Amino acid sequence: MIRKGLAYAALFFLLAGLELSTEGISLVLARLRAGMGALLSGNEFYVSGLRFTVGVGGLAIGVVILALLGWSAGHRHDVAMVGSACPQCGNHTRRVKRKGWQRLLSAMLGERLVRRRCEHCGWTGLALRG
Repeated sequence: MIRKGLAYAALFFLLAGLELSTEGISLVLARLRAGMGALLSGNEFYVSGLRFTVGVGGLAIGVVILALLGWSAGHRHDVAMVGSACPQCGNHTRRVKRKGWQRLLSAMLGERLVRRRCEHCGWTGLALRG
């Protein structure tokens, strides 16, 4: 938890330092706003419309990837065990079909996750495929 707070603090100071020393973030935001206005009105801008659109698309993809990485890091603790023994009672569990978000989590973590259920105590959770 402290490491995550330190990472956010470092990012804040990095962006604040960049803005205070160069006004770079303000310039970027002003150019994005002006570019979007030029694109919508059909006027000419600093760069071509195609280049601006591709660049904004790249920014959007980057934001989505960062959001998915943050989301998957927050769910890393959902993986309860390795193998097929129940973490609560120790009995054998059986595989059940994963939900869509669990498939996405497996892909984002780069781990082979399976969803398991214990028939004895009713526990259901994620496990690393053993």
